[in-house]
Amino acid sequence: MSPKNNTTLKLANSLYDSKSLARAVEEFSSSVDIALTKKGNYTEVAISNEADVNALFEFANYALFLTIQAR
Repeated sequence: MSPKNNTTLKLANSLYDSKSLARAVEEFSSSVDIALTKKGNYTEVAISNEADVNALFEFANYALFLTIQAR
């Protein structure tokens, strides 16, 4: 499900593991409307405008944490 009105953040694929991003989406999707789109060397993360923008940064931090654990 892709948010219609959204706020986005671009995450570098060289820093974020795709499996970690997918896991973070699973865990955050119960509280925010979130979608990932791969665009070249980046993955764009979008959340609905109704969601707290801080959730977007919390998502990025959590996904990076999961990536570091996986490596």
